[in-house]
Amino acid sequence: MQLNPAITKELNLRAGKKLFTSLSEYLNSQSKRFLLTWCSAVVLLVGVADYVTGRELSFSIFYLLPIFLVTWFAGRNAGIFMCVTSSATEFMANFFASRTNFHPLISFWNSAMLLGFFFIFVFILTIIKMEYQGRLKLISELEDSLEELKRIKEELDQKSLDLTRSNDDLKDFAYSVSHDLQEPLRIIAGYVNLLARRYKGELDSDADEFIEYTVDGVKRMQALIKDLLEYSQVGTRGKHFKPIESSLAVGLAVGNLQTAIEECGAVVTYDELPTVMSDLSLMSRLFQNLIGNAIKFRGKDTPGVHISAGRKGTEWVFSVRDNGIGIDSRQTERIFLIFQRLHDRDEYPGTGIGLAICRKIVERHGGRIWVESEPGKGSTFYFTIPDPDREETV
Repeated sequence: MQLNPAITKELNLRAGKKLFTSLSEYLNSQSKRFLLTWCSAVVLLVGVADYVTGRELSFSIFYLLPIFLVTWFAGRNAGIFMCVTSSATEFMANFFASRTNFHPLISFWNSAMLLGFFFIFVFILTIIKMEYQGRLKLISELEDSLEELKRIKEELDQKSLDLTRSNDDLKDFAYSVSHDLQEPLRIIAGYVNLLARRYKGELDSDADEFIEYTVDGVKRMQALIKDLLEYSQVGTRGKHFKPIESSLAVGLAVGNLQTAIEECGAVVTYDELPTVMSDLSLMSRLFQNLIGNAIKFRGKDTPGVHISAGRKGTEWVFSVRDNGIGIDSRQTERIFLIFQRLHDRDEYPGTGIGLAICRKIVERHGGRIWVESEPGKGSTFYFTIPDPDREETV
């Protein structure tokens, strides 16, 4: 089987790196004095051969081998020392071999030129070595970074798996508890209401008050269980979104709130709304909660709610504006948390889960939700719904 050229190149690079690293570790384990002594002996032997044979040019090339070894493994200063030694050896070989030129200074000039050549060789070799070591260091750092990233990814994958399992367990728990509590609570509510009808006025005033408190507590518990059950189901519903008309979702929400709207004379209007990829029941619940909040937290004027939408980039931005009591800007993040209430229950009833459900529905669609408001000046809730068609054409 033939390997990919890129993989083959990477394997060759790693093999070369291992070879140089092993050789470097071996030679660095020896003393510089031993290396210098060994290379000096080689230079002297080359000098003797140079003296005997008289082949200055061919043997002068072999002076580079000990210079190379000393420079690479013992450092630049040791390489310069070996340059001087090699040049001196080459000069002495020519001198004792009585190789004269038509001018005596030519031998010194040739040796000086050869020394300069050796120096240039050493400095070039030093630069190559520095670049090589830099690349080795970079490769080592990259390998360490890759190992660290791999470890972090494995940890994140495990934490994500644990979190998913924990969320699933929490959803199952909330769903189970809600269902298991509903039946005994219905029985309690039935008997308490029966007590209230049969014995109201026949017992003392304290008993009537206790019964009233019990009935109210049962109603609040039923509402809380209902909202908790809905909150736990948001993440599992609407897995396969399809195109729906937003105006249809608003119409369903208004229909569900018809009694509350008629009681306070609220006016709900909306502009032309887009078709979005969503789940009809989730979208209608989202609008129902936002419109219901606007009606609940109304001011002295007749409640008015206006819904509009506009495209921004690759998403639709919806707004639900009301003329209610408004919200302190310091509380605009807190109101989307579950069980968070800004007002006393006797003043404004509710479980404190409605806006948390809204946020979960919007996040289920891949959007975000926020509010802009001032006390006494109403509130405008914004939420976004991504537009897949727009994303494909961008």
